[in-house]
Amino acid sequence: MENIYEIVGNLLAALMVGLLAYLVPKAKVWFETRITKDTQERIHQLVVSFTRAAEQLYHDTDPDGEKRRKFVMEQLRLLGVEITEAVLNMIEGSVWEINTETKKAQVQTKEIVSAIADDLGEAVTQEALARLPGQNHE
Repeated sequence: MENIYEIVGNLLAALMVGLLAYLVPKAKVWFETRITKDTQERIHQLVVSFTRAAEQLYHDTDPDGEKRRKFVMEQLRLLGVEITEAVLNMIEGSVWEINTETKKAQVQTKEIVSAIADDLGEAVTQEALARLPGQNHE
C-alpha cells in the first residue's frame, strides 16, 4: 500500500512538472505580447499628444513642418522612446489626422458662414422690399 501512494505521488509530481513545462512558455509569450501591445499604445498616445502640441506651438511659424517634426522626435527621445520606422509612421499618421480634422473644420466653418450670409442676405432683401414706397411684399 505504501508503494501505491509513492507511485501515485511520483506520477502527480511528474504530471505537474510536465504541465509547468508546457504552460510557462505559453505564459511568457502571452505576457510579452501584452507588454508590447501596451507599450505600443502608450507610444501612440505620446505621439498624438506631442504632434498636437507641435501643431499648436509652431503652426504659424513653421510652414514646412520641420520644426514640428523635430519637436515631436525630441520629446519622444527625452522620454526614452526609440525612433523607429514604426514610430515615424505613427507621427505621419497623427499629422494626417490633424490635417483631416483641420480640413473638416474649415469646410464646416464655410458652410456656417455661407448659411448665415444667405439668411442675412434674405433678411436685407426683405427689409429693402418692405421699405419701397407702395410695395407690400411678404
